[in-house]
Amino acid sequence: MNESIIKVRKDFLVGEISPRLFGSFVEHMGSVVYTGIFEPGHPQADENGFRQDVLALIKELNLGVIRYPGGNFTSGYDWQDTIGPVANRPKKIDLAWRGIEPNTFGLHEFFNWLSHTEAEPIFTVNLGTKGIDDARNIVEYCNYPRDSYWSDMRRKNGQEAPFNIKLWCLGNELDGPWQIGAKSAYEYGRIANEAAKVMKLVDESIETILVGSSTPRLASYPEWDRIALEQAYENVDYLALHNYIDKYDEDDLTKPPKNERDDTPTYLAKSYRFDRQIEEVVAACDYVKGLLRSEKTMYLAFDEWNVHAQPEKQHQDFEIGSPIDWCYFTMEDALLFGSLGLAILRHADRVKIACQSLLVNTIPLILTDREGKAWCNPTYYIMAHLSNYAKGRVLSQNTTGPTYDCEKIKNVPFVDSVVVENEKELVIFAVNRTDQKQTIIVDHDFSLAENGEHIQLQSEELLDKNRRETPDKIQPKKQTVSIDKEQTVTVEVGKYSWNVFKIKKV
Repeated sequence: MNESIIKVRKDFLVGEISPRLFGSFVEHMGSVVYTGIFEPGHPQADENGFRQDVLALIKELNLGVIRYPGGNFTSGYDWQDTIGPVANRPKKIDLAWRGIEPNTFGLHEFFNWLSHTEAEPIFTVNLGTKGIDDARNIVEYCNYPRDSYWSDMRRKNGQEAPFNIKLWCLGNELDGPWQIGAKSAYEYGRIANEAAKVMKLVDESIETILVGSSTPRLASYPEWDRIALEQAYENVDYLALHNYIDKYDEDDLTKPPKNERDDTPTYLAKSYRFDRQIEEVVAACDYVKGLLRSEKTMYLAFDEWNVHAQPEKQHQDFEIGSPIDWCYFTMEDALLFGSLGLAILRHADRVKIACQSLLVNTIPLILTDREGKAWCNPTYYIMAHLSNYAKGRVLSQNTTGPTYDCEKIKNVPFVDSVVVENEKELVIFAVNRTDQKQTIIVDHDFSLAENGEHIQLQSEELLDKNRRETPDKIQPKKQTVSIDKEQTVTVEVGKYSWNVFKIKKV
């Protein structure tokens, strides 16, 4: 039987969808910045060096947030290198990604660029090689109005009004042995707590994000989260979690795989790992809430998430903008990416911030070549659908339908789905994980229009890619669908497809 029944009711909700839930991430890593979003002299660059072809694609995403400047880069980052006249900024070695950082795209350039996107910034402070005093100073520089040392320096550097950054990450992945300035959970929790305190003394309106476990692959997960939270619970507002899913199940995704590739059913089932990770981290947060007798609920920032693929351009150490993890994603990758997004969406009651990683040229939504064109991986279209149409409230759903088992994961639904309601529409997101068409029946209590819009992303072969020679091979297609019965919606989805159904309420 290829029929899945989804039962939803308007009064039964998972939670409200935060406008920050579908964002992305810009890091000084590989060619994300240099020859990605910033390439002075490119035919499509404006007077600031911002690539307008890339910016036009980013604007279509309607992102809620963009995180900057890292990532691992942050743990060796000195923000003072990035301000003032460009000619006076130092060129330095970046140890995180073995590159050269010229600092020609710095703090002011980022905020100028960001102003064209309408996204909210998330700024990450260095708690690797830097500490509490540096965190205090950058908040003063960015957010304090005037008549102090750092705010007046900002004004001298051409920015009269404060940047008013509201979201601040307290470092990055400091549980990881790869991280510059890695710390124990207790060490990190203490410094993060004190940094959050002093940052909020400068600007009490900000919110801070505590670093949680950087991957469930580490043996310290989720104990790190518990210990760090116990030290900083009342002075932070979110706990961060990160995860990347690959076809190979390697401990180190940056190295060529040694294990066998997963088959398609197993690979597409791996989105379950996001659901499980979110639920485990929520459990750790709620344990600490109970332990501390706190009235505060800790929310989550899934501020690095993506599928992962092996690079198709070779990185050259200690060059400016040499690519890292520049890759094409297949249609198969895009289907898993869609299910990862749905896993985040169905936990909208606790996950309030999320950043796909990364925006351009590193496991990217958008691809560019130096002096060349910009085009999209198929994951770009799914991100655009989530960021534009996942608005309002996630409905609690009871689903029955066929499932399959694979060696690593059991009871995997053929159809992965989330139903969203907003003031104007009922929106159904669905991934068909199978090689056969599937029928979806939505049993509901809404008054809906007779017709709706169906957007489908699909390709002839699962390994198809949007290459530079064929950048439009995988594109979403739209069609009108009829709604036959008053209290049910019956729709059909193609094999191995990503689908969005938008039906107006009446």
